[in-house]
Amino acid sequence: MSLKTISTRKEIKNFFGEEPIMAATIRITKTCNLRCPHCYVNAGEKLKDELSLEEIKLVIDQLSELKVFSIFFTGGEPFLRKDIVEILGHTNKKGVGIAISTNGTFLNKEVLEKIKNLRFDLFQISLDGPKEIHESVRGRGSWEKAIRSIKLAKSILKQKVGLGIVIMKNNWNFLDQTIVKGVNCGADRITLMCLILSGRASEKLNPSPKEFLKSVNKIFDKYKNLQSKAKFSKDTTIPSALIPKKWREKGLHKTFAPCSFPYYIAINSNGDVAPCDGLFNYPEMIVGNVRKNSLLAIWQKSKLLKDLRKINPSDLRGICKKCIYQDYCAGGCRAAAYIIYHDFKMSDPVCQNIYEAGLFPKDCLK
Repeated sequence: MSLKTISTRKEIKNFFGEEPIMAATIRITKTCNLRCPHCYVNAGEKLKDELSLEEIKLVIDQLSELKVFSIFFTGGEPFLRKDIVEILGHTNKKGVGIAISTNGTFLNKEVLEKIKNLRFDLFQISLDGPKEIHESVRGRGSWEKAIRSIKLAKSILKQKVGLGIVIMKNNWNFLDQTIVKGVNCGADRITLMCLILSGRASEKLNPSPKEFLKSVNKIFDKYKNLQSKAKFSKDTTIPSALIPKKWREKGLHKTFAPCSFPYYIAINSNGDVAPCDGLFNYPEMIVGNVRKNSLLAIWQKSKLLKDLRKINPSDLRGICKKCIYQDYCAGGCRAAAYIIYHDFKMSDPVCQNIYEAGLFPKDCLK
């Protein structure tokens, strides 16, 4: 069976009749009560010129008119905005799918009751490991709050409650236990993510290639007994070739939606626009600001965005060129490729490092 998808520019235009924006991220604030060492946002203090509620609503209106399928609301910590209920409610009224990521420390029953009737694609709560690991990352008391939030969200929202898990040097050996705990507390979605080396995140937080693969294998071994209760989220960023073979043979990797990049747009809390939420730390990646231009104008006129849309999977370099999932996976995280190699055509650094370590699955090579 062919792994070919609508991954080339020509195929996407033929399918949609245009070059669409499929998904968007809105970083609604940079404010955060935590200082996680792996935070690619470098969240903490609020930006002086963050978008107002009315400005965010206008952005949502534009994304709705552009027929975006879903908006992922991130931060900082989104629930530190007092108008978060209005933001989510407005998105729902516009018929746009909602995903949101929170550290869980500010969730409460009152807020969840107000949003329980909204249509969430994903309500993600971060969980970094067992208590001692999670609190070494996020601080004392954060683990109990995260667990409480998972249970509370499940009891009120009922479904699409997810675990947000980043594989790191300090937690890779505990993540199989972590997903068991999270699912037993009520999570029915698991989002497994690779570290993005931007913001506060540094190479010392990265697991070795061997550790990364061991972690993924351990997680999937546990998942065997959890799949009746929870599913991996489509936002999982583990590249297809790194999913254990027996799960790939069952087609599990196809339940992870390949990133919408470059048919994707990110809006920062000050209105800046970039090709991806992971690229705001790079001034050359800022393609406009919603206070100055419409998203449609930015999408149609930005030379950078046009150039990125010209890249096809066949243009990819490194291990991607040799991988049987090249067309489907489309190179994994393009932001990570730029951050590490300053080249959008290079492979995902996770796959490249594993390949250079001699550990890339041989059955995934052409």
